[in-house]
Amino acid sequence: MVAIAARGLTKIFDDVVAVDDVDLEIKPGEFLVVLGPTGCGKSTLLRLLAGFEEPTSGTVTFDGVPVAEIEPRERDIAVVFQNYALYPHLTVAQNIGFPLRATAAPAADIGARVAAVARNVGIADLLSRYPEHLSGGQRQRVAMARALVRQPAVFLLDEPLSNVDAGARAALRGEIVALARRLAVTTIYVTHDQTEAMSMADRIAVLRLGVLQQVGPPVDVYADPDTLFVAAFLGMPRTSLLEAAVYAQDGGVVLDLGSQVLELPPGDPRTARLAEHHTERVTLVLRALPLQERDMSVRGTVCAVENLGHELLAHVDVGGVPSVRLDAPVAPSRAVAQSTPYGFYPAYDLVDAPPTGEVMVRIPVPVQVRIGDDLDVGVGLTDLLLFDRAGRRIRFDPV
Repeated sequence: MVAIAARGLTKIFDDVVAVDDVDLEIKPGEFLVVLGPTGCGKSTLLRLLAGFEEPTSGTVTFDGVPVAEIEPRERDIAVVFQNYALYPHLTVAQNIGFPLRATAAPAADIGARVAAVARNVGIADLLSRYPEHLSGGQRQRVAMARALVRQPAVFLLDEPLSNVDAGARAALRGEIVALARRLAVTTIYVTHDQTEAMSMADRIAVLRLGVLQQVGPPVDVYADPDTLFVAAFLGMPRTSLLEAAVYAQDGGVVLDLGSQVLELPPGDPRTARLAEHHTERVTLVLRALPLQERDMSVRGTVCAVENLGHELLAHVDVGGVPSVRLDAPVAPSRAVAQSTPYGFYPAYDLVDAPPTGEVMVRIPVPVQVRIGDDLDVGVGLTDLLLFDRAGRRIRFDPV
């Protein structure tokens, strides 16, 4: 197992900053997922960590040794890409064994290792087939087996399941994690899919515009986001972003949403902490809420209903104001990104944020709601995630 560390890692292509001053540590045997939208620098970061790209500045070390000082063949890295890149004229067994034949390993050893890794990834019965006769999921298993047959110390996966159908993707997620655990290999997995990240990672590293936003266990990153982008990007169903103003009055605090207000419970230490932000304009983030009574509530009109089988997902228009533009076509310049590293404006990559003024509500079956119904949506203090105008978290938990 190998420990990987990046310090001040930056990569600039002409005038594009692909990776911007990233500090990251990956523990031996850890399964780290790099998560972010398309074009945020995930694949570039992966190549830098592997030593495939030379950084503009900063360093990468394997067990304390700069990766640039380690010969490529001695880095003991295996990579699986989005495209399977299988040799069409070779059988599955020959594809898997190709890395071993390239090192002139004994034929008997090659056969035994190919059979063993094929059993591990569930393709032992496909060894005599050619790639053209395999499904997408089977081809990806072959690509994984070919990478793992060398018994690497570092396993890198770059969007490996993007070309796999949904059913196979769900099965492969668990298999990849189980295999990495069984082999005790340090694994870095790149994806834009938050479901993959949440279900597979020991830790998630969230990237935006080349800037590392937050690193931590999935449950912590989801429940306690440091930035507006992390809060908006992580959330299924999609997250609501509403403009609000904080007003402290008569010993209490209200969040003014424009068309209505949320009156925070007086006497709660968290309310007192939030009073320190009197008159500030903030972004209120609300993830999908259960239909139940809480400390506060907002009232709105159901404008859409999604039937998910086990529950309904109601889109409730509460008349709020959207906090960020969702249609800005151009990414911020490097100068803007440096001065506001959380990248609050423009939020062009928050493409999954809901339309103006909507709150998402989970409704258990058999309760029924229809478009046009009025609905009171309960909101608790623990549901409130607040962010300042730079996209930084406003924490008001009691000290």
